[in-house]
Amino acid sequence: MPSIQSSSPKSPRAARSVEGTSLRLAAIDIGSNSLHMIVAQADPDGGLTTLWRMKEPVGLGRLSFPSKRLAKDAMDRAETTLARFQQAAVQRQCEKIVCIATSAVREAINGGDFIERIRKKLKLNVRVVSAREEARLIYLAVRHAFPLKNEPALIVDIGGGSVEFIVGDRHRALMLESRKLGASRMTAQFVKSDPLSPDNRKALFRHYDAELTPLFEQIAALKPKLVIGTSGTLEAVAAMCDPDLEDGDDDNTTPARSIDHDRFGKLLRRLLKSDSKSRSHIPGLDDSRRDQITAGALLVGEIFQRTHTKKIVMCHAALREGILLDYLSRHVPDLEIRRDVPDPRRRSVIDLARRCDWHQTHSEHVASLALQIFDELKPLHALSAPERELIDYAALLHDIGWHIARDDHHKHSQYLIRHGDLRNFTPAEIDIIANIARYHRKSTPKPNHEHYTALSPRDRRTVDVGAAILRLADGLDRSHGQVVTTVRCRLQGQDILCRVAARADAELELWGARRKREWFEKVFSRKLRLELK
Repeated sequence: MPSIQSSSPKSPRAARSVEGTSLRLAAIDIGSNSLHMIVAQADPDGGLTTLWRMKEPVGLGRLSFPSKRLAKDAMDRAETTLARFQQAAVQRQCEKIVCIATSAVREAINGGDFIERIRKKLKLNVRVVSAREEARLIYLAVRHAFPLKNEPALIVDIGGGSVEFIVGDRHRALMLESRKLGASRMTAQFVKSDPLSPDNRKALFRHYDAELTPLFEQIAALKPKLVIGTSGTLEAVAAMCDPDLEDGDDDNTTPARSIDHDRFGKLLRRLLKSDSKSRSHIPGLDDSRRDQITAGALLVGEIFQRTHTKKIVMCHAALREGILLDYLSRHVPDLEIRRDVPDPRRRSVIDLARRCDWHQTHSEHVASLALQIFDELKPLHALSAPERELIDYAALLHDIGWHIARDDHHKHSQYLIRHGDLRNFTPAEIDIIANIARYHRKSTPKPNHEHYTALSPRDRRTVDVGAAILRLADGLDRSHGQVVTTVRCRLQGQDILCRVAARADAELELWGARRKREWFEKVFSRKLRLELK
């Protein structure tokens, strides 16, 4: 099997570990010819830096276009490649893998079987996009990477199964169209001889004419001033036209290549005379495209003729980048959290709290009071920074159970914490946080409480202390008005005296704390006295 082609990092940032405020993502495009993956880093300021690219020729569409069925060996190759991509993404510290499939899977009778197979074996969710959605994603990618102007440009992406024709400017897409004219599909349907016979060529031209004539009438009406090419077939044509020109930087918005009309004419004449063996010696053409490049090149010729352009400018960005940009546009809060909360553990807690529509002001105030009490009583409980952190997170999450129901919301909070996909925590830490939140009201820990008794003795001690402190702190914000500002605790004989400072009448808060002091007194083996400063 051919090895995965991966670009080396082209920016010093790629070699560093992922910064706390950045989000590292992978996008996989399951295409008709090849599987592609890019790994990119998104920053809170909206920047997107491509770090790695990988490609594997798989040929899902080679037989599926005439048969409407994905071949077993092609699916096997795709599964193996996806497993390798997935491993590479994990090694590169990606937090999310977004996987898209296009025309080969979209049109196959057994496309659903393939998607289900990948979901079960690799736990990857593959989303099949429509033809129009594919065009939209390509537009997003080109707009992001290419200096589009206020005047329309025609963007063409020749894939294996479909060709996307997009007209848009820097602000919006004016036309999003897709036609089943991909190089692999046209080869399977019309190329019956090698070299291409005159009869085959005429049949292919008739098909192109029928499909393209009405389409280019729409395009002409929009008056594009520039033709931009992207993706595999056009990149191959550009490389063959000028094999000595090196590819530019992935993050460089200046296009690395263009296809000159005159040079392309010479290349097309050479391709039409060549057979598969001689095409393998053309510089710039990779072996996986040699059998379908002629059909693709004839389509490029049609584009030149119908647009009257002298040059097709290439853009590196394509569907993969569009996938990431679309994902990021729908997850802006993820990046905002990274900017506001750089610590990944705290960010995971805040993310869960937001997903559960938390009572933010109350929860943050209770957490602040809980930490004050923790610090004041450190000589008594002898817990340290790791336990303090978990008690803080439990206080932030103690009321998220309201997202399910008011009644028994402490139990719902425990459930949501245990099943809320908290990242960067061990299972034991999650159970500690969940138990502390569960015991912030109503029942205290009992021997028949399954999740409590499953903890180690050390962890149960953290829950006991954490729940005692949280119950008191929660009572001190009984009105949810953040009336209590500070709590100072000191030992007085066998008592703990908590002196409370408040910015307004705090009688309700003191009442709330006194109602919840029983467990506190049991854990610390001392009476609790509360008074206002």
